[in-house]
Amino acid sequence: MIERYREGSARSAKNILSVIEKVKRDDEIILIFLHRSVDGDCVGSASGICSMIRSLGAEAYVAIPENLPYNMNFLGIDDLFFHPNGDSAMAEEFAASRTIGGRKIGAAIATDCSEGSRMGFCGDIFDSIENKIVIDHHASVTSRTDNLWIDPDASSASEMVFYVAQQISEITGMDMRDILTPNSAKAVLAGIVTDTGRFTFKNTRPETLEAAGQLIGLGGDISEVCYNLFDRKTKQKFLLSAKARSEVQFFCDDRFALTVVPYSQFVEYNAGPDGVDDVVSAMRDIDGVELAIVLRQLESGEIRGNIRSQEYFDCSRFAEGFGGGGHVRAAGFTVKDGDINAVAEEVIKRVKAEL
Repeated sequence: MIERYREGSARSAKNILSVIEKVKRDDEIILIFLHRSVDGDCVGSASGICSMIRSLGAEAYVAIPENLPYNMNFLGIDDLFFHPNGDSAMAEEFAASRTIGGRKIGAAIATDCSEGSRMGFCGDIFDSIENKIVIDHHASVTSRTDNLWIDPDASSASEMVFYVAQQISEITGMDMRDILTPNSAKAVLAGIVTDTGRFTFKNTRPETLEAAGQLIGLGGDISEVCYNLFDRKTKQKFLLSAKARSEVQFFCDDRFALTVVPYSQFVEYNAGPDGVDDVVSAMRDIDGVELAIVLRQLESGEIRGNIRSQEYFDCSRFAEGFGGGGHVRAAGFTVKDGDINAVAEEVIKRVKAEL
């Protein structure tokens, strides 16, 4: 393991082992939390943590605020999820008593996210739990305590979780194959692949490739992961993606590319909200484009912005202006409701002032 990861991963591993000891003693449950607009990294890192906890004899679930995207169904990890906003008796019980199966939630672990405000419906649940652990790689996190491991230089939260698994293996003497199931290893690998853009982004380091190689040895199929996350599309999503690309507008001497996808287009093409996930990176890769933004409107009325840049535009700082966050070269935000064209005008205005 690279030395700079050792202290944080060891501290997180010890915190997790301490929490497991407590919840087993008190017959409680651990919930793992991730951000809304779920992606490969938050799902992969949360699934890896859940697999570790279960391998050590405690009960744990990933509290997911929405359905798993179509392109992640191949992971085979549905048994790890708890849908607090669903119609199940489990969700109703939790809403009424903050228990699951009559058992108290003894601890919360957040991965790829640290604030309840970014967790959608699940945020209120996260905020209500006193005992928390956070593993995140977003620079916008300002808190620092023994229960937080924040490393903005890590490629992904999933890579960080892999190092935590290694530490737990060292501390307990368990084999890594017993700590991460094959499907969980595949999910963690998917998280790394997502946030490194198939190992093409500048956050890909030698240790990132080493971690991915070990995850392949634990059951992660790199071909399956890359095909499903990046290449596989339904006809409806292909056509919607083509529509969004055809309506790209260029500003600031073609350095800024923007496309707007109203909810009516999702209805017209019968495509889900992830139907344009591939568009923002394709826009950023156009010669001369420094900044690319996709605005999409959901059925709920929410407007989500996805931001990508090449060399110098700070996506995270820009997203924070709309209540969002992320990384310097990739970030996002959500506007609760409003007119998508009015949001687009405000985005254009702010980008012109900066770019």
